[in-house]
Amino acid sequence: MFLRAACLRSVLLASLVMSLLGACAPDPGPLDDSDPDALDEALGVGLPEEINPFPPVPPDPFEPGDERLYVGYFYEGGSSDSILINTVTTDYFVFAVDVDEPVATRSFSESVSTDRAEGRISYEITLNGSPFWAGGIVWFEPIDISAWTTMFVSFKSSDPSFANFVITLQSGEEEEPAGVTLDPRDYGYTNDGAWHFLEIPLQDAINRGWDPSTARSPFIFANRENEPNEQGDVLLIDNLYFTKD
Repeated sequence: MFLRAACLRSVLLASLVMSLLGACAPDPGPLDDSDPDALDEALGVGLPEEINPFPPVPPDPFEPGDERLYVGYFYEGGSSDSILINTVTTDYFVFAVDVDEPVATRSFSESVSTDRAEGRISYEITLNGSPFWAGGIVWFEPIDISAWTTMFVSFKSSDPSFANFVITLQSGEEEEPAGVTLDPRDYGYTNDGAWHFLEIPLQDAINRGWDPSTARSPFIFANRENEPNEQGDVLLIDNLYFTKD
């Protein structure tokens, strides 16, 4: 079960430098992570001018005329449409074990890495050994994304805690939306230390009961119950976007 961490906001501008602070800290506002100058400013010292490209091009680079949806996090490439993180109706959260102590009990820390699938950075998730871990993009009002048919996302890990985890999509007009889960392994992921570029038909989530016309989360990632949750285990996430058929 996911915990709605109403006080723990992981806005990129804060999290890049100091791991994840939270909504209780001053809100720096959303950051368009496709803007290299803003990204350098957020990092403080900036990224190196020259980064060895990996891969030389993304698996499916954006081309003018492509229909591609950016949902505000885990992606730096081009897009035709976007739903940005505004911290009011849309946000990115790290879920906390205790809502009364959200910063102290956040379920993982986050930083950036130049080991990436596209762009200049990926996002590095490091577990802290809490009873569970979860994070993701949350929309407080339903958004219709039924025109979009496929999710793309990239993961990399070699650690046991990330051998078997889930992606969750939520929908509904209720205060607590319903969620359905998908298994990244069904789309080619394995924790072998290599990047895996997943292509996930959203029809698979629809078949499980997700309603894209009232989407409340396009992407939550979380552990499975009774799976390892070892402190220090790391997962890299990158290249999250949606396309149309």
